[in-house]
Amino acid sequence: MILKTARLTLRPQQQGDAEALFAILNDPEAMRFWNRPPIAGLAVANELVREQQAAMATGLCRYWTVLERDDAIGSVDLSLIQRGSAELGFLFRPDRWGKGLASEAVGAVVGHALAEIGLMRLASAIQTENHRAARVLERSGFSLVERRNVTIASGEARTCAFYLLRRDQSKTAKGK
Repeated sequence: MILKTARLTLRPQQQGDAEALFAILNDPEAMRFWNRPPIAGLAVANELVREQQAAMATGLCRYWTVLERDDAIGSVDLSLIQRGSAELGFLFRPDRWGKGLASEAVGAVVGHALAEIGLMRLASAIQTENHRAARVLERSGFSLVERRNVTIASGEARTCAFYLLRRDQSKTAKGK
């Protein structure tokens, strides 16, 4: 399903998006708060997109490539879709930060998840130092439910913030 906002088009991820996504996944600034280090090669990004495409085919996940005009600037996803719940994730190019684009894209996916897919709960986890991501989640109706230390994929201990949005508490549901 293609989602449109005032400035963006979110279309289902395609294998051809791997190169544009690699530019983000390879950027140390973009990956600073991610759960793994920057991806070192385009072949790894291609394989990652193949894996994501396979997950989309099973219905377990949905990945959107975010386009500003025809320029791929980020990605928003719903993963572990099951029993009325999903996890939300997003990643954008640093040169597009601070312009409200992530909030716009995440808001479109949240609205779609609650109204069209019929999900009841969305969760998201971020590293507590990622204040920009926290603002995006809060603007989209998520509430902080817990902070705790976790070990990320690199083996480092980080403090993470866990956010939750319930359909009955969302701005989207209240507007209906």
